[in-house]
Parts: sequence; structure tokens; C-alpha cells
Amino acid sequence: MAYVPALVLAGCGDGEPAGEPMEMSPSPSPSASGSPSASESLGVEELPASEVEPEEFVRAWVDAYGQASVTGDTSRVRSMSAKECLTCASMLDAVEELYEGVGMITVAGPPAEVVSVESVESMPSGETRVTITVRFNAGENQSDAGSESEEFSTSSHTWDVFLEENGAWRLSEIGI
Repeated sequence: MAYVPALVLAGCGDGEPAGEPMEMSPSPSPSASGSPSASESLGVEELPASEVEPEEFVRAWVDAYGQASVTGDTSRVRSMSAKECLTCASMLDAVEELYEGVGMITVAGPPAEVVSVESVESMPSGETRVTITVRFNAGENQSDAGSESEEFSTSSHTWDVFLEENGAWRLSEIGI
């Protein structure tokens, strides 16, 4: 089995290899008092959409997906996805199947990251479309406990991510 994002993305998007490594933006610092505010202690999926920019939510979703791909725990990213998101379900089912088969993915550094946000657009349907470039960093995939590890290369893909707002943001579909 190949690295989960490569499975889902094979033949889709602009799968050109990534160029020079990009620096990640630093994590937000705690509030001036030294303790996190209420909104800093909640995940973006728990905050009202009016308090979270669409691109911030999408970055958090991609980070949660990346963590799921190296831990097998899809609970957070599933909570950030609308039940109707077929692409989300397919991607997360593949992660769960890999780990249920005692496979694993190892990556040096963040497994997946948004390296650029090209646009944010309100759609006539009421959804918000965020066009992003996602980088999946190089690593190794082991499909089960007895198999040899397979290396995979860094790759970048452009996604159109659609969000719905129902009090809080939820990812409703990914156009890969």
C-alpha cells in the first residue's frame, strides 16, 4: 500500500514534486497573561465560524489530517468534516484501514501542510471555497507489520476545499 495521500491523489491535481523546502509559520503565542484565552484553548472546529477565518480552519484540517496519517487516529479530522464529504471519508477510511492492518507511516517533520492559500471565495451555494497548495512531506510507509518499508517523495497538490458554515466551519468537500 502506498502512502495514504498518494493513494487518494494518484493521477489528480498538479502532482509536481515540491521545490525548495518552505518554512512553517510559527505557532501562535499564548495571550499576554501567559495563560491561553478561551478561544486559544479550543480547537478551531469548536469555535463559531465568525471567530475563525476560512483559511485558518483549512490549515487546521490539513494539520489534523497529517497527524491522523501518522497516528491512525482520525477522530479530530472526522469531527472537522461534514458527514456528506465523500472525499474526506475516503481519505480517512484509507488511513484507518492502513492502521487496522498494523501498517504505519513515518515522516520527518510535518506529514502534510498548507504551503499557500491561493484564494478564498464565497460561492452562490453558501459554501466558501478555499484554494490551497498542500505539501505531503517525504517519509516511509509500511503496509503491515511483516512488510518492508517503502519510501515516498515529497509532493505538492492544489486542492479546492469547500467549507460549510453551520455555526462552526466544517469541510464539506475537497476538489482534488
